[in-house]
Amino acid sequence: MLLIPEILEQHREAMKKALEENRPSDAALSAQHLSSNRVARVLREAPRETFEPFLKAIDPARAGRVLGHLPPGLVCDLLAEMDQDTASRYFRSIPPNQAADILELLNSEQRDRLFSESDAPLRKSLEELGGYPHGSAGSAMSPHYIAIEKGRSVGETLKAVLSAPPQLEKSSYVYVINAERRILGVLSVKDLMRGDPQLPVEKAMNPTVIAVRSDDPAPQAARLIRNRRFTMLPVVNEKDAILGVITFDDAMDILAEEVADQFAHMGAVGTEESFFTPPASAVKMRLPWMIANVFLNLGAVMIITGFEDTIAAVAILAAFLPMITDMGGNVGIQSLSVAIRSIALGEVRIRDFWRAIRKEITVGLINGAVLGTLFAVLAFFLQGNMLIGLLAGVALGVNVLVAGLVGGTIPFLIKRIGKDPAMMTGPILTTITDITGVSIYLGLCTLFLTDLLN
Repeated sequence: MLLIPEILEQHREAMKKALEENRPSDAALSAQHLSSNRVARVLREAPRETFEPFLKAIDPARAGRVLGHLPPGLVCDLLAEMDQDTASRYFRSIPPNQAADILELLNSEQRDRLFSESDAPLRKSLEELGGYPHGSAGSAMSPHYIAIEKGRSVGETLKAVLSAPPQLEKSSYVYVINAERRILGVLSVKDLMRGDPQLPVEKAMNPTVIAVRSDDPAPQAARLIRNRRFTMLPVVNEKDAILGVITFDDAMDILAEEVADQFAHMGAVGTEESFFTPPASAVKMRLPWMIANVFLNLGAVMIITGFEDTIAAVAILAAFLPMITDMGGNVGIQSLSVAIRSIALGEVRIRDFWRAIRKEITVGLINGAVLGTLFAVLAFFLQGNMLIGLLAGVALGVNVLVAGLVGGTIPFLIKRIGKDPAMMTGPILTTITDITGVSIYLGLCTLFLTDLLN
């Protein structure tokens, strides 16, 4: 059957409608024409009570692959709602690298039960994956790959590929190894099909193999896969012995998680929290950040307190403070997002710091002039005072320039000292823009206070 995008969309809509109407058997028929990842995306939007009936209507091995594409927190909730036998059966079908992520979120009782009821190969894989640091390539790799010892022929290797178990049927590469499992070379399945069946694999393989160490950061490995357009990347130990592979799908999940973590840091939220985190735990994760922000914002409070006499003399000045500080924060977040995204994607390096400064000065001067002029005109029409409008416009324009410089350059400085720019730049940015905006505005107003009172 030829499955073009329009037909795939029809199957997706049919599955979605069947789930909404609580027809799990019909949904399972439509799911036969969709990938496990696409099925998982449809299932996430379906009514919660249809999840388990749908999973029971499809093959258990397929159900495990679908669960592997769902958020780990959601899978934990689903397994907790099932009876023990059903939960164990599905858990055994989940790919090991994804099952390891799920185990981390379960309580000790559930974790021990599911682990003990898993088969020996899965337990071994989970133990190995659990031994690697969180966020490392080793913790994100899959133990499923095709490798063949040197000395075999191309024909023998092709037979091994054709007889591989289902979880390996989509492997694009075959790794040639020695007795110590050290990678000697790699062949693509396409090369095997075109090669001479009698030719030794050592003569057909590519001896240049790009790999990552098990303790390398997983995002680094994911970016390598994306930039080189690999379908998978081998993970090796310190002796270059292959341990597993990171697939293209895994790499995209890692990069998506990295972006989500960066947004969480920018919003002063811990990356351990998800939608499924209990409220009490969420409070424990968020509250310390908020307490820290209270103390950081005391700087702006102290500045305003220092200009108390100025505000008392011309009370209307306080009306424009929120606009000046808020606009600085918004502009700073724009620059911050661009800088962090460029660093994360590897588009820029720390040595590009001065280039970033030149760009942000140019952008800040233009944006500051336009926004400052606009705000000055609006302030004049609102209050009918030319001087207040001028001072407010100048303060906003300068704060926009400062905010752009801070947001666009501080990530480079924080990265230079080895810290996470997404985690630290947000609080620093808001504090600086608040303090500079208030200081410039109220400082100018104090300087021209006599003129304002006339």
